[in-house]
Amino acid sequence: MGALCKWMIAAGLGIAVSTATFGADKAALLQRLHNAAESSSIDDSALKPWHLKLTFQLFDSKGAPTEEGTIEEWWSAGNYKRVYTSPSYTATEIRQDKALYRTAGQTSAPYLLDLLRDEVVHPLANDAEMNDSVPDLRVQSFGKVKLDCVMLDHPIKNVAYPPLGLFPTYCLDQDKDRLRVSFRYGSENVIRNAIGTFQGRGVPVDTVVSLNGVTAAKAHVAMLAGTTPGEHFFDPDSSLQLQNAGLVRIGAGVIAGAKISGAVPIYPIEDKQSHTSGSVHMHAVIGTDGHIHHLSVIDTPSPTLALSALAAVRQWVYKPYLLNGLPCSIETTITVNYNFGPG
Repeated sequence: MGALCKWMIAAGLGIAVSTATFGADKAALLQRLHNAAESSSIDDSALKPWHLKLTFQLFDSKGAPTEEGTIEEWWSAGNYKRVYTSPSYTATEIRQDKALYRTAGQTSAPYLLDLLRDEVVHPLANDAEMNDSVPDLRVQSFGKVKLDCVMLDHPIKNVAYPPLGLFPTYCLDQDKDRLRVSFRYGSENVIRNAIGTFQGRGVPVDTVVSLNGVTAAKAHVAMLAGTTPGEHFFDPDSSLQLQNAGLVRIGAGVIAGAKISGAVPIYPIEDKQSHTSGSVHMHAVIGTDGHIHHLSVIDTPSPTLALSALAAVRQWVYKPYLLNGLPCSIETTITVNYNFGPG
């Protein structure tokens, strides 16, 4: 395991079976999250250069194993080189002095691979996302283990008490600010089953991602150690192409016409029974691969409609948006309409 050491094997975590809600000082909750981010992120200028190798296993929608691969990264003072290797996606990506280069003709890494990498390198939201939210503490039970789960709430009309996971949620050990579990999109959860220490930061040895209660991906830290990159290590070669930087804002109507495929949202039975209808508006970031990389609710007629929309839209695929002939990541608004009618 190289320089990743001082193993602390976590208790097995299962489906949450009970929840209690407690008031808490919002500033104190934000500080806990900032502390957790600082103690679990290794892409920090205060750290020495490192070399990471992850092995991963992906699964299909029924939980059956599909393909295996590796993610390898070298990092130094904000520059990095990543090499993704798998049957369906192989690419090299370099960030040097804020410029991004990638294997010519290749899109950004698939969402699950990015997520597995982020859970090791920078698992919590950035400072701006935390500070713009209203943190909400709930004590959640995972089998016999109780964790402090903090959700980054945003006010939504008609929703006084959003369900856990509607917004990004981070569950910490009750006796320390150590991240163990996270929830997103109402249907995605990430469990950090074992925590090791590297340069004073907590790093998960094994990570499990579940979608709709079914295992979707697993990752294992095969190696994490200090390194000394050469002077020209992060220089891109001729096989890499300069990528469009930043996000491009695209109107909802334009992106709606670029949708290729996706699940149809299910009208929740409780909303049908209560004759609740209307539109769920979501802010989305779509990667150069055409997949949803970030999704958040702007407004909704009810929490259950929001969860239904999130579960469906996160599976939608779009035609990559081109800028100057190159695919670019975009941000946009996606609307799902729920119209109550007969039947």
